[in-house]
Amino acid sequence: MNQASIEGFTLDDTEVITLTELAHCCGMSEAELDELVDYNALVPLTGPAERSFSAHWLTPMRAAAKLRLDFDLDLFAVAMLLEKLIQIELLERQVQALQALVPTHLRQT
Repeated sequence: MNQASIEGFTLDDTEVITLTELAHCCGMSEAELDELVDYNALVPLTGPAERSFSAHWLTPMRAAAKLRLDFDLDLFAVAMLLEKLIQIELLERQVQALQALVPTHLRQT
């Protein structure tokens, strides 16, 4: 995936991004991302020889990297933060799915 496509592609769970691309997009080093993998906070699709990741990691990794810089967090704190960001994203999707089940005339705006 080239730089232009990384910046403009639609986030899709079927899209694959390499360790190098993820490091470049979120502003962290490959070694730092490897440490997050060691903490089980970041889960690769493939083995350690050639790590690649689902593109769904891009948004939470960018958010975690920004918060790391803003609050001067170490990588262990980033690992815990990343877990919470993923949980929040999952809960938001569940709320949206439940809201879609509510009839239009009963929705609060």
